[in-house]
Amino acid sequence: MTFSVLSRLSSLVHDRRGNTAIIFALGATPLFVAAGVAIDYGFAAKIKTQLAAIADAAALSATTPAMMKQSEADAETAATNMFAAQANLIKGFAYDGRNLTIDVADSAEVNKMRTVTVSYSGRVANSFGGLYYSRYTNVAVSSAASRSNAPNIDFYLLLDNSPSMELPATTAGIDSMVQATGCAFACHETNFKDPELKTYSGWGSKDSYAYAKDNGITLRIDNVRAAAQSLATTAQSVMATNGAAYRLAAYSFDYKYAELQKITKITNGTVKIISKNIGQLTPPLMSDNNNLAGDQYYTYPTGPSSYVTTNRVLSGSLYNNDAMTDFNMALTKMNSDLPDPGNGGSTGGDKPQEVLMLVTDGVDDASHYLSGQCSTRFNWSYSNSFGSFYRCQQPIDVSLCSTIKSRGIRIAVLYTTYFPVTSNGWYRDTVAPFISQVPTNLQSCASSPQLYFEVNTNGDITEAMTTLFKNAVSTAPHLTQ
Repeated sequence: MTFSVLSRLSSLVHDRRGNTAIIFALGATPLFVAAGVAIDYGFAAKIKTQLAAIADAAALSATTPAMMKQSEADAETAATNMFAAQANLIKGFAYDGRNLTIDVADSAEVNKMRTVTVSYSGRVANSFGGLYYSRYTNVAVSSAASRSNAPNIDFYLLLDNSPSMELPATTAGIDSMVQATGCAFACHETNFKDPELKTYSGWGSKDSYAYAKDNGITLRIDNVRAAAQSLATTAQSVMATNGAAYRLAAYSFDYKYAELQKITKITNGTVKIISKNIGQLTPPLMSDNNNLAGDQYYTYPTGPSSYVTTNRVLSGSLYNNDAMTDFNMALTKMNSDLPDPGNGGSTGGDKPQEVLMLVTDGVDDASHYLSGQCSTRFNWSYSNSFGSFYRCQQPIDVSLCSTIKSRGIRIAVLYTTYFPVTSNGWYRDTVAPFISQVPTNLQSCASSPQLYFEVNTNGDITEAMTTLFKNAVSTAPHLTQ
């Protein structure tokens, strides 16, 4: 009997299958614990990622354009409700609102800066916590957002509608006009037998401006008009994004200055009205070369010491020696019409910021009272019923822009490149000698490099004007802490 027991014990000790079972049993426990920890940790990490995204969304919800108009308390409530609503949708997570902290703080500046901080700390239940004596995993997330109010801005468009803007917008259009009329420009005249142009066979009572229209030749002034009309729609879209308020006014200038659209708030109801009024932009009517048509308003200098101007009505045509682009008159009048700007805030009686958008080919060709008012040697004396004057061709006088900018009004410039009509002796002898200075002066007129854009023939003026507008909005000064 004793021998039988000892024999069985000896067999058990030497049986390797039993050793393996014992070793596996002893080693499996930490493997199970490690697997449980990994699963619980992965689930907690997933919950934390979801909570972090919700915290970001909650912080941003307090700084939307609509919410920026609300109080700190309202913004805090909106962010709290958003966080709670989203957190309660997380499966396997018990949201506790007592663990959420949201702080909304606004600066006292006119373009207020809002700072939002969101933090949440909570617990995620562990499925395998019993294996390693930990029932929960702690998670904590935080997020912050800040935003300043986009400033309110008034935009004033000053659009060059002088005869040089009657140039076709494409090289193909220029070629077509030259072949048909002998001149690249679409002249708007009452005298259809202008001796400067070749005879128009079979045209009857149509000028070359009408010829361009009838034959579908798009002129540069057409593109400027379309670009200006589309700006109200662009502004409306940007307003919807940043919550600012924009107003728009439009003026034209050649030898005179005219209001197309008075300053008007851009809304759903005014966009079409603004577009319709800007649609009145047309080139000036002339009698023929060197003469302005009768029954029109004319602007002339009234003295040698300033660019003060006056309007008069004439019954007959007026000789002005083709002086048709008066920057001195237009910018002086513009400066007089522009009110003092504000900081663009929506509270405390603040006024909008102001941006003057100048669209031109940049060559001054105007009547001056004194020859010394011309910076180049290209001035010629002439007389009419208003007196004796000097026609001057020169780049824009940068000091006119400086006067406006010194008041805190920013200037954006869209330069529609002056086309080099090299076949024309007048261009070669008069404009070509100073044409390289034209873009330089226009760049100096602009308030910053971002507010200057040049569009060559065949270029997209609408896209350029949209870019200028968005640059003016994005570079607008913000008052922050």
